[in-house]
Amino acid sequence: MKHILYALTIALTIGALAFPAGAEETGRTDDTEESEFGKGGYPYGGALGRLYLITGFGSGFFDQQSGNAQTGFLYSLDVGYEMDQWIGIQAGYTYLSDRKLSIFSLGSRFSYTWEPFVYHISLTSGMYAPETGSSHFGLAPGAGIDIIVHDRVRLGLDYKHDFIFTDNETTDIDRVNVGLKFFF
Repeated sequence: MKHILYALTIALTIGALAFPAGAEETGRTDDTEESEFGKGGYPYGGALGRLYLITGFGSGFFDQQSGNAQTGFLYSLDVGYEMDQWIGIQAGYTYLSDRKLSIFSLGSRFSYTWEPFVYHISLTSGMYAPETGSSHFGLAPGAGIDIIVHDRVRLGLDYKHDFIFTDNETTDIDRVNVGLKFFF
């Protein structure tokens, strides 16, 4: 699984950088009637309806209330659809290696672009499935910042705080990861 994730990341990076965005340059639209087709446009707006993929790795922090916080390596893969420049939906998979915990999530992501930075907040709900034991439901609000590297590539830092609802108590996990976001 790890080798497949690395190969997918490398292939998507090469593919995203190899093909330029196919948008035509904006131009003047004060000529004769119907001469503006393909030349007008708002140069500061983002593309509508873009598919994206986020690959990430980082660390999860848990058992912080007991005084001896434990950490674990995590990697993640999220797929999403940005309906407009500021709102999107995404589904994801995250694996915490020390806990042997898989997280399957679905949620929304709200962004604000102030080039070259993109600030975002998110809210996801998910199924927390350890390799041994029962699965539980949880919520994970998050926030982060991306740096625009290319029209189709962003480098980002993301934080999520997971509230995992079990039978007797709520377990917390703090996730911090770095990732690449690829647009298609």
